[in-house]
Amino acid sequence: MTTRRTTLRGTPRLMRLVLRRDRWRLLWWIGLLGGVIVVSAASLPPLYPDQQAIDDYAALFGDNPALVAFAGPGYGFEDPNLGVILVNETQLWGMIGMALMALFLTVRHTRAEEDVERAELVRSSVIGRHAPTTAATLVVAAALAVLAGVCAVGCAISGYGVIGSLALAGSTLAVGWLFTGVAVVAAQVAGTARAALTSGIMVLVASFLVRALGDIGDNAVRWLSPLGWAQGVRAFAGERWWVLAWCVTVAAGLVVGGFALANRRDLGSGLIAPRLGPAQGRHLAQPWRLAWRLHRTTFMAWTVGMFIGGAVYGSIADDIDDLIRDNPTFADLLAQLQGANLVDAFFATSIALMGAVTAGAVVAAVVRMRSEEAAGRVEALWVTPLSRWRWAGGHLGVICIGSLVVLVASGVGLGSVYAAISNDPGQVLRLALATLAMAPGIAVLGAAGLVLLGWWPRASIATWVMLGVVVIVDFFGELLRLPGWVRALSPFRHLAAVPAEPMTWTPFLTVTVVAVALGSAGLVGLRRRDLQPS
Repeated sequence: MTTRRTTLRGTPRLMRLVLRRDRWRLLWWIGLLGGVIVVSAASLPPLYPDQQAIDDYAALFGDNPALVAFAGPGYGFEDPNLGVILVNETQLWGMIGMALMALFLTVRHTRAEEDVERAELVRSSVIGRHAPTTAATLVVAAALAVLAGVCAVGCAISGYGVIGSLALAGSTLAVGWLFTGVAVVAAQVAGTARAALTSGIMVLVASFLVRALGDIGDNAVRWLSPLGWAQGVRAFAGERWWVLAWCVTVAAGLVVGGFALANRRDLGSGLIAPRLGPAQGRHLAQPWRLAWRLHRTTFMAWTVGMFIGGAVYGSIADDIDDLIRDNPTFADLLAQLQGANLVDAFFATSIALMGAVTAGAVVAAVVRMRSEEAAGRVEALWVTPLSRWRWAGGHLGVICIGSLVVLVASGVGLGSVYAAISNDPGQVLRLALATLAMAPGIAVLGAAGLVLLGWWPRASIATWVMLGVVVIVDFFGELLRLPGWVRALSPFRHLAAVPAEPMTWTPFLTVTVVAVALGSAGLVGLRRRDLQPS
């Protein structure tokens, strides 16, 4: 007992420190994730106003393997209700959001603290060996519980059953807690914070793929995935609460295992040492080579993911007529332009969504530029003849090309599957080019992030907030009845909804000029300010 008290000494103080450092970050995570789930729940009743519309939804989604892979097993589709649709629409992505929140925040306050040597300073005081990890774990677990509570209350207020709402929120919370444990283990095994975060995300991706295989085959393979466990709670379809207990037990076991692993390594090192880089830093000679080395893995992953996402949308395009039959509300949402073909309107909506997701890749890359400065690595570059503008130019060049590749990959995935269904090969090029209509809007968000990097670097994380606001304005503005001037804040609102309407070059060029102006302002600020490591 004495030893346990010693290793956890100082935990309450460190919890207060974590809350003080991340109070705004936690609020944004809770507000954005909770807001998206609650708004999604509120948007479903008008789309599916009667039992016939609900039955049509279940029939369409239950027969499409691609939708099963990206939504879930469809528990309750044999006797569907609106709650079952809510689970099918939000549960999987809510669990992924919770898992990412847990991974990012836990690694940030454990392994990342060792990388920048703050953990060594903290541990030099009267602080137990496991106190920092315990404090981070408890704060993250509490934040996830608050987020789950927001989702449960929001769903219940929107008219869904209380028991089903609690089961749905509980399933997402269980996954969040489980991946908190994954992050604790990864922080002990990996040699750097980036490696720990990458390891956690790889576990999440593997869990997604295994669950998808099990759901498509409707077999026991899904029970090899933590996501499959949580979905087994069967919210709104005869709840099974023991599944949540199993998830929480595994989460606790992972945290305890992480503590045991921490006893076997030195502070600042991982059980697996990081791989050494090349003996000669030839990639440092050209700024774009260094930028490519830093961003390549991220953009490759986004490219593959967006191609798959586009393929999923392409797989259901031919069923749009069936989906909106006898559902005029859904038809109005897809075809807001008079005379627009419903399939093209669906493509335009899908491309707008994929454009917003691609903007996430750009925001992540711009924020990565700030993290390089915060970690002190940029300082070693800027003392050389390498100018700040050349350094930034290398990053921006890679980001621009990478984002275009990601965007076009989504269009190729969309067009390839639809071309196979419709026997029209020309759809591949047509839809791939249509995605480029979103490029200026993506550039504006990236340039806004560059402005923050140049003038207020410590506020760079707010670029994610901008992206969240744009998504809410674009996709939930009608539901929330936002005024026109608020909707006009989104750069995507000014671009043509290709292919539902013809390309218009004036707004395309205007938004592009705005992006260039913002980017130029960011570069000026970057050149004028001092370095600001964290």
